[in-house]
Amino acid sequence: MWFNIVQYCLILFKKTIQFTGLLLCFIAFLSYFSYAEVVGTFGNTYSIQEADAYEELMQKVRTYNWQKEFAKIKKDIKDSTTVSFKLKHAKENKSFYVDPTYTLEFDITDEKGNILYPKGYTFNPLQYMQFPYILVFFDANSATEIQWLKSQDLINRWDVMLIATNGDAAKTAKMLNKTVYVASKKMLDRFQIKATPSILYAQNKMLLIQEVGIYNAKK
Repeated sequence: MWFNIVQYCLILFKKTIQFTGLLLCFIAFLSYFSYAEVVGTFGNTYSIQEADAYEELMQKVRTYNWQKEFAKIKKDIKDSTTVSFKLKHAKENKSFYVDPTYTLEFDITDEKGNILYPKGYTFNPLQYMQFPYILVFFDANSATEIQWLKSQDLINRWDVMLIATNGDAAKTAKMLNKTVYVASKKMLDRFQIKATPSILYAQNKMLLIQEVGIYNAKK
């Protein structure tokens, strides 16, 4: 999740760095001439034939296709905040546990290269730390699930993290006035999320997943 947030920031930074650099060059150019001083004329003088630096800079600013650049930024942001995992809609309440035990995929060494924890070492993070959050996986394109989120007051709880499995997370975040993250395939597979809405939280050193059957017409 945090990786997605950092990714959005990097996209914005990458796209704005060119414009920022251009402005800095412009400011440096103005500063140079602001502190210039006429100290006299020495030797022969000749007319300058090469293009004026200021005019060159302003010409680049005027001719640069900012509209195209901003459109690309907007598309990159939309692509990064839009997700499309077609999970089934939960029609019955269902609960199950997931073992959060993790297996290291590489060696962890100290500053001298000595192996502290070897590749293949397994451990349960919940034995060493608390997980105080509640993760709610939902379909952001479903009016039924949006209404359910509001009716359960989940959007007003500080410990609830909303994760969209389908739809535009940025658009939904504005509508709910709460941060909405996007799910990844690795996340869904690791937590065994098969239907929405699903609620995940820690219990007895395990992860408890509850599918909420809001699509059951009889309930």
